[in-house]
Formats: sequence, C-alpha cells, structure tokens
Amino acid sequence: MLVEREGDLARVVERAARADALAVDVEANGLFAYRARLCTVQLAFREGDGVAVAVVDALRAPVAPLAPLLGAAGPPKVLHDLTFDARMLAEAGAPLAGARDTSVAARMLGRAATGLAALVSAELGVKLDKQLQQHDWGRRPLADAELRYLADDVLHLLPLDARLAEHGRALGIEDEIAEECAYKLATALGPPRDPRPAYARIKGAQALAPEGRAILRRLVLAREAAAEEADLPAFKIVAGEVLLELAQRRPARADDVRAVRGAAAGRAGSLVAAWLRAIEQGRDDGDVPEDERALFAQPRPSRREIAVRRAMETRIAAWRRAEAKARQVDEQVVLPGHCAQDLVEIALAGGRAGGGAVADAIARIPGLGARRLARYGAALAALVTAAMASEPPAAAV
Repeated sequence: MLVEREGDLARVVERAARADALAVDVEANGLFAYRARLCTVQLAFREGDGVAVAVVDALRAPVAPLAPLLGAAGPPKVLHDLTFDARMLAEAGAPLAGARDTSVAARMLGRAATGLAALVSAELGVKLDKQLQQHDWGRRPLADAELRYLADDVLHLLPLDARLAEHGRALGIEDEIAEECAYKLATALGPPRDPRPAYARIKGAQALAPEGRAILRRLVLAREAAAEEADLPAFKIVAGEVLLELAQRRPARADDVRAVRGAAAGRAGSLVAAWLRAIEQGRDDGDVPEDERALFAQPRPSRREIAVRRAMETRIAAWRRAEAKARQVDEQVVLPGHCAQDLVEIALAGGRAGGGAVADAIARIPGLGARRLARYGAALAALVTAAMASEPPAAAV
C-alpha cells in the first residue's frame, strides 16, 4: 500500500507494532540533489498468513510518527546495509534501534557476494530487478513499476534474515553477528568518521603548499555554492581532482582554466570566472584558516611506532587467520577489522604510557563484545604486549 497521509501512517504503525519483526528500507535522492532528502520508507511485516508491505511517501507524510515503531520499543528491525538508512531516518526524526543487518550476517558467514540481490538469489532463489537502483526517488507521482521495485526491496528481507540466522546458529556465531550489527548501527548514528572539511579530504590536498591549499579551499567553497544553487550534488558540478589540479596550476586567465581537463566542461562551463575568483581569493588568503592548519601538520611516525604497528598487524593477521581456520568461521567473526585497528592503537598508546592498563583498554574496544572478550581477551593482551616489545634499539649517538 502507498501511504501518503499521516492518518494512514498511524494505522500502519498500529498494525506493524504487533508484528514479530519489521523489514525496513529507505530511498533518497542523494544522486540528484545538493542535500539528500528522504523520499520513501518501505516497511514489511508478517500479518496473519501473509506479509503486509507499506511504502511511505516521505515527501508527503511526516516520518517522525514512525519513531515508536523503529525505536527500542518496537519489534526487531531487519535492514540490508543499514548505515545510510539509519542516518536518513534519524535526520527525519525516527532513529533506529534494535536492528539486524543482513549484509553483516552475510559477511560474517563468509559470503563472497553480500549485495541484497545476490543474497536473495542465493538463499531464496528469487531474482530481484535492480534497474531502478540509481533512480531519482524525488520524482512524483510514483509509478506502479516504481512501487513494485520499492516493495520488492523489503518483501524478501524477513525470510532472508531467517535463513542467514539459521546459518549463523549452525556455526554458533549469533552473538558475533548481533554485536557487529549493534556496532554498525552505533557508528551510523555517531559523529562522522572523517570530520575534516571537504577540501581537506580531496586526495592530494595534503601535499599542497600553504597557498595551494588555501586556493583549493576557496575552489571547493565555490563549487559548494554552485551546487547548492543548482540543487545538485557537488560532484556533478566538477570533480575534486579537477579542483586539485587548478590549485596546483593556479591559472590566472580563462584560457588557462579551460586548459585544465574538466574545469570548464558540462555544468562547470559557466563557472570559469568563479574558479578565477576563488584562485585569487586563495592567493590573498595565503593559507587556510589557522584552526584548520593542524590538518596538514600530521607528525611523521617514529621508527618505534612503525615497528610496533607492523608487528601488531602481522601478529593479528596470523593469529586471526589461525583461529578462524581452527573454528571454521570467517576471520571477521574472530575479530572484525575495526577491532584489529583499535588493538594497534592500544599497542602504540601502551608503549607511550610505559605499558598501561592493556586489558582495560581492550575491554573498551567498541564492537568487541562480551563473548569475544571472554574468549580472546587474554590472547589479545598477549598480542599487544608482544608488539610493544618490538621497539627497535635506539640509534647510536
């Protein structure tokens, strides 16, 4: 059913709240707008002998009334690759809680292909039509073919979740799957992993001299202004690598700007003057604002840090590989990659602090979980201690 009015949404929420589980998916228009807008929320839940599917038009009905259903008080939620969905729903006033992610389960089960279509085909024998995967979901009205596509994205999530959960129980890895789902949701709802401004995230920006990075900053600001005015994603105005080349070359004439491939192509064709103004402003600035200069002053790692990092990464990889083989599970079940990186940082910090409370630090690793801590805590502490002992001898004076 298509839900376009708040009253109809309230009735769907009332029905879905009685379900044993709720499949959730969302669509937005991030490929077609400067700021992505939540366009639809799809829900599926078992009701009687069948499955009810609701497509909520988020451009016509407020999504916030879904909050009790999608929050901790509602039934368990099932999504596929929940990160984007969780962020969009939270921004709309309906944050997720108690969610399971079929992409996480598939990865923990060692599946080579973890996309929804591949999993539904492999586990359920159903072929999903993904022709509208790059569709502009901000367009209205929604056609019948679009509604069928939206419904299909949630219709098979609950049986897929059940099948993957069955495989997880057979391997005895339910706790690890649940822990990783919780970690992924917490990460999605937390602050961004890379808080740097957009210009500082462009590959190659770190190598620019002060004036060059000031120019790049102004160019990116000019691109943002153009993207906002056109209501398009910034990358559809001009690519970041093109702006980097402009910052490196610093052209002073329109013809020189046009000589940079992509700088005056397509939508950027009318922005040559804007690029020249940005370059001139960057020259006048001389450098980026003082509070952003630290982003370009990352200290070089010491010989000890390099040695500890390499030793730790080697030890973790070997230990994880051996343990996974012994248990006949995927390596991510033994230790997710993000936990391995945190272990490396603990080894480095422990060395700087003269040892420190390694066990306590390991216990606080996000996403490690009580089961892994009980099973592997001592082994992980031994890995850290061994890596900390890898400091090279001091250089002769």
